[in-house]
Amino acid sequence: MKNVEGFFEGRELKKLFYQYWLPDDEEIKAYIIAFHGWGTHSDRLKLPAEYLTEKGYAVYAYDFRGHYRNTGEIPGHIDSMDHIQKDIVLFMDTVREVAKDKKIFLMGHSFGGLISLIFAINHPALPGVLISSPLLGMFMKLSIGKKVIKSISNTISKLSPNKILNNEIDQNQLTSDLKILRSHIADKHKIDVISAKSASEIDKYTKWAMENASNLICPVLIMQAGNDKIVDTKKAEEFFNKVRSKDKTYKEYAGFLHELWNEKGRAQVYQDMYVWLEKHLK
Repeated sequence: MKNVEGFFEGRELKKLFYQYWLPDDEEIKAYIIAFHGWGTHSDRLKLPAEYLTEKGYAVYAYDFRGHYRNTGEIPGHIDSMDHIQKDIVLFMDTVREVAKDKKIFLMGHSFGGLISLIFAINHPALPGVLISSPLLGMFMKLSIGKKVIKSISNTISKLSPNKILNNEIDQNQLTSDLKILRSHIADKHKIDVISAKSASEIDKYTKWAMENASNLICPVLIMQAGNDKIVDTKKAEEFFNKVRSKDKTYKEYAGFLHELWNEKGRAQVYQDMYVWLEKHLK
């Protein structure tokens, strides 16, 4: 697997870090744009990228604004979901330059899953999206501190949108793979905060996604961790049931924690993704 880093021009000509992983030798079957979860970064997509490149897929990813190498002036801050969607359009243009006539799929985890679903609803011509434990129910099953964020974020975002709120996530709730868990805990680049504006935008668009689920008509694979302590597991199935696409698949992995792509039993998750992708190449 080859790993290359670079910068692309996002919204308002902002230079944003991105990286991609390519198969060593074989011809690329299709391209995948992958999105990480809130508070993390594109490096955490390395494991699924390793699997997918072995199967002949190229994987492209970038750090969201407010995160790691694209933190900017305010960590954990995004101006709006619309701005994030514009970044995706521009990043897709960058990928399309090398993909030529090859298909470009989206895949996203948690917050990245929410972002992918929003984009797919607005871009019905997409060849398909693969979603892991989507953030469709904000801050469910977390500490009271996170619930406070939800209750006050809308008010604060109007008075002081850049105000930083604590958003520390218990890494033990992400994966049962001890090696990966130790790496997560030691990760100095994860973001444990969120701006009031960001919290408000996420809350607003989780509701928007649920209300507009019936407008998702491209092929979709939704994968949900059965023992998720981070997001509301019921919301993923509720969203899926509203989706109007005739090509939709829902899989729940019993006993799995939030990060399906980093869990102990991820081999089955990867296999399901691979089978789904192969069916949608033509």
